[in-house]
Amino acid sequence: MIKGVLFDFNGTLFFDSDLHILAFQRFFEKNGLEVLDADAIAALILGRTNTDIFTDIAGRDVGAERIDAMGLEKEAYYREMCLERPEIFKLADGVCEMFDWLVQNGIPFNIATGSGIENVEFYYDKFELGRWLPFEKIVYNDKTLRGKPEPDFYIEAARRIGLEVGECIVFEDAVSGFKSARRAGAGALLAVVPDGLGFSVSEEVAVDGEIKDFKDYISVFQKYGLCKGKDQN
Repeated sequence: MIKGVLFDFNGTLFFDSDLHILAFQRFFEKNGLEVLDADAIAALILGRTNTDIFTDIAGRDVGAERIDAMGLEKEAYYREMCLERPEIFKLADGVCEMFDWLVQNGIPFNIATGSGIENVEFYYDKFELGRWLPFEKIVYNDKTLRGKPEPDFYIEAARRIGLEVGECIVFEDAVSGFKSARRAGAGALLAVVPDGLGFSVSEEVAVDGEIKDFKDYISVFQKYGLCKGKDQN
């Protein structure tokens, strides 16, 4: 029985994948590294933690301090780009209304993001996420959990709202996130595809459906039984 909802953040609740790609490309250029194209970054990088990403880029012999500095540099570029593009820097269509509905109907939900605390604090402030979710419930990359595609983030996100992952719908946008949710035992896994175009995933990470935004959240929740006896307005 589905009792709650878990959300990835980047590319799912906030359509910022293009901004992350541009920030990575700026980082590569400024550090004299091969500048990967958008498709390569989307396939190989997005959805993973900076610790894992920059360890792969710099090598395991590089110390943790340097890995952290690389991640902080890239995220500084990213936050700068967010503020420069107010037309993009907003929650996806339907998210605010959906969060209001979840709170109003007492349905537990949480966010499980690979972002570090600097970005999470940035989102919490700029998007006023405290209207819906206490900061301490959000699961982010505090370096105590294995990053996606491992299941840890979703297991912990469910635990913090008193549920098992199998009792939750998970919304994700990246292959590493799909794998994480499946390995955690998601009750249902929905892909968020902003442009509405389909895509192929392997059997290992097959999703249960896809949406392009959250404007029709009621229909999705009805399908999984979350609306029984709830206010559907």
